[in-house]
Amino acid sequence: MLARTEQGYIAFDDRCSHKGGPLSDGALICGTVQCPWHGSQFDAHTGAVKAGPAGEPIATCRVEVEGGEVRLLLP
Repeated sequence: MLARTEQGYIAFDDRCSHKGGPLSDGALICGTVQCPWHGSQFDAHTGAVKAGPAGEPIATCRVEVEGGEVRLLLP
């Protein structure tokens, strides 16, 4: 999932670590993404769980913008 925030672009896994809900169907507010299925919340910058029922973080990756191109920097 690639999103643009007030601070720039962020990229994170589209699947909730709880039951695999599509985070792209959820809400992204102030850097927190919420799963539409059960309400788990994650820090979209770090992947950390902010509110359950999820107990595991989601994957994130660095984003670089250079020369008008957006690049995901995979680990």
